[in-house]
Amino acid sequence: MSEYADPRNWLEMTKETGMALGLQNTSKLLKLLDLKLSNTTIIHVAGSNGKGTLCALLATNFTLTEQSNVLFSSPHLCRVEERIRIGGVPVTADLFDEAVKMIQLVSITSNIIPTFFEVTFLASMIVASKTNVKFLILETGLGGRLDATRCAPADLALLTSISMEHTDILGGEINQIIKEKAAIARPGKPIIARVMNTIDYQKIVEDVAQNCYQSLIDGEKQPAQCHFIDIPDGTTARKEARILAQRALTILSQKSMLGDAEELLNWPGRLQRISLPSGHKMILEAAHNPTGLEKISPELMNLISTEYSAQKTCIIFATSPQQDMTAMLDGIATICNEIGNVELILTKPHGGRYPGVEPKILSQYPWPTTEIHHYQHVRDALEVLLQRAPEKCGTILSIGSLYLQGNILTYLGLDGDEDLSLIPKDSNVVEHSKGD
Repeated sequence: MSEYADPRNWLEMTKETGMALGLQNTSKLLKLLDLKLSNTTIIHVAGSNGKGTLCALLATNFTLTEQSNVLFSSPHLCRVEERIRIGGVPVTADLFDEAVKMIQLVSITSNIIPTFFEVTFLASMIVASKTNVKFLILETGLGGRLDATRCAPADLALLTSISMEHTDILGGEINQIIKEKAAIARPGKPIIARVMNTIDYQKIVEDVAQNCYQSLIDGEKQPAQCHFIDIPDGTTARKEARILAQRALTILSQKSMLGDAEELLNWPGRLQRISLPSGHKMILEAAHNPTGLEKISPELMNLISTEYSAQKTCIIFATSPQQDMTAMLDGIATICNEIGNVELILTKPHGGRYPGVEPKILSQYPWPTTEIHHYQHVRDALEVLLQRAPEKCGTILSIGSLYLQGNILTYLGLDGDEDLSLIPKDSNVVEHSKGD
C-alpha cells in the first residue's frame, strides 16, 4: 500500500486484507500509537444478539447524564463515521480522517497491514484519547477472544445472549462459541453475563473468567469477577438491554436515566419507525439471524398491531447467508402468517461482508402468500412502492440484513448526522461538552 495514499483511499485498500482474527497486529499498532486513556473507563460488549442495542443504550444514558462518551460499533449502515459516535453523534469526517492518518503512518513504519475493522477500531481509540472522554463503549466485531477489540484495556465486560453463529470461524458447538465470546473477560475486572438455558453455561463462563489472561496484552494473571443476571422469558430486546445496562451502571457507580434513554434512543435500523412526507410509514428491523428474529418478533408484532394499519403490510426481506437458512425463512413466514394480508418483496443487501442471497433463490421457499415480487436492489422495490398511495401499501416493514436497512436509509436520504444520531434532534437534550 502506498505511503502517499489519501487516508480514505488507504482505508479502502485495507479491505483487500479481508477478515483476520488475531491480536498481534492490533496490539502492536496500539502500543505504537501510545494513546492516553487513563481517564477513560472502557466497557466491552460481546454476544450474538442485542449487543449493539446495549451499547447504544449505555451511550445514550451517559449522554443524558452529561458524561462524555465514545461508542464504537459495527458495521455501519450508510457511512463509516457511524462506527464512532461522540455523545451519540457520528464523528466528524475531519477527526475520523486524522485518526486514520495516524494509523496509516504507524502501519507503514511497522510494516503491518491491518484489516478495515482493525483500522476503524483503532480510530475509535484515538478519538476517545483525543477527546478525553470519560467512557468508551466497544462493541465486539466477531467472537471475542481474538477480536481486535480485545486489545483494549477494558474495565468492564458484558455478555448478551449467545447463539450458533459464524460456526466456520468460532466453532460448530454452542459451548465453543460461548467460550470464544466469554473471553472478553479481563483479569481482575468484572464481567456481567446474561444467564442462558444452555447446559453448563455458567460453569463455562466461570472457567473462562478464571483463565482469561492473554500474555500478549494483559498485565496480570487474575480471574475476572463474574456477575450473572437472570432475564425473564418473554423479555423484549430493549428491556433485556436495559436490565444489563442497569447492572453495568450499578457496578460503575453511575447515575441511571435508562428510562429516558430507552424512550429517546434512535438506533438506526433497529425497530426504527419512519414517517415519510408522502404519508408512507415504514419500520426498519435488522433481525439478522433466526435467534434475533425470534426474539424481536413479539415486540415487532405488538408495534404493528398497536401503532400501524392492519389493512395491509408490505414486507421487504433480504438476508446474508445463514447457518440455518430454513430457520430464518420459517421465521419470516411466521411473521407473514401472523400479520396476514402481506405483500412480500424479496431483494438482497448490498455492501456487506458477504454477498447477499439472491432473491430468486429466496422466492423458491413456500411462502404463505401469493403476492410475491423480487428485485436485485431495494431501491427498485422502493421506487415501485412509493409511487403508490400510502393506503395501497399499508405498513412497509423492512426486515433482515442490517445492510438492507442501510441501503434504504441511503436511498431515502436519511443518512445525515441528525438522522444517525442516537438522540433525535427534537428531543431538546442539551449537547454536553465533549471533554472532561
